[in-house]
Amino acid sequence: MLNHECNWTLPSSDLSLSGNDVHVWRANIDLPISRLEELERTLCDSEKARAGRFVFDADRRRYIAGRGFLRLILGRYIRQLPEALVFSYSPRGKPELVANSPAETLYFNVSHSHDMALYAVSRTRCVGIDIEHIAAKCNVEQLAKRYFFPREFDAICAVAPERKNEIFFKGWTVKEAYVKATGEGLAALEQVELAIAVDGPAVLQRIHDNPDATGRWSSCQLSPAPGYIGALVVEGKGWDVKLLLCL
Repeated sequence: MLNHECNWTLPSSDLSLSGNDVHVWRANIDLPISRLEELERTLCDSEKARAGRFVFDADRRRYIAGRGFLRLILGRYIRQLPEALVFSYSPRGKPELVANSPAETLYFNVSHSHDMALYAVSRTRCVGIDIEHIAAKCNVEQLAKRYFFPREFDAICAVAPERKNEIFFKGWTVKEAYVKATGEGLAALEQVELAIAVDGPAVLQRIHDNPDATGRWSSCQLSPAPGYIGALVVEGKGWDVKLLLCL
C-alpha cells in the first residue's frame, strides 16, 4: 500500500484511537524560534540537557522540535499536558511511555530526516516507522551491497541512475521500520529480506533468523512529501492507517 501526500489531514477535535487504528503524524521540525521555545518548555530536564549537548544548532533545534511534538501528540491521546509525560527506555534506547493506567498505554515510534519527522501511534500493536530524505547524497549501491540481499541489490542496480536513491530508500525504510518495531537494533537489518518493486512498495518477504516473523508483521510504504519516502511496520494484520498533520 502506498500512501500519497494528499492523504494527510488535520486531526479532528475528538481524536480517538481504536484497537485496529494506527495513526501516523507528520511534522515539520524546521521551526521559527518562537514555536521552538514553546516546545522546549514541555521537555524534561534530561531532554533539555541532551539538547544542549548538540554541537550544531540545526541538530539541537530539530531535536527539541521532534521531542516536543512527540509530547504534544501522545498527550492528546491520554489527555495529559505534554510536560507531564514520563518516558522509560529499553536497553537499546527505545522510548516507552510510563502509563499510570491501562487506558494510558500507547505504542509509538518516531523517525526524522532533514526537516521532517514521522510519528506512529497505536493502542494495541507494536509499531516501527522510518523516514528518509531521498535527496541525501550517499553511495546507495555501496550501502545496498553491505546490507541488502543479492536480489535486492540487483533490483537497485537495474534501475536508471536517477531512480537509484528512490528504490534504495524504499527498501531501506521498510528494513529500518521493521527493526525499530521489534526493538532489535540495526544489527538485525541484515536478516530482513524484501521484495522490492520498482513501481510499487517494498514488502517484507523473509526474516532469515526468524522464518515465522513475516506472518506476524505487515508493512505500508509512505510518501510523506516531495523528496521524502517512508515506511510503517505494524504488528499483525487488518489494521487501518490514518495520516495526520501536526502543526
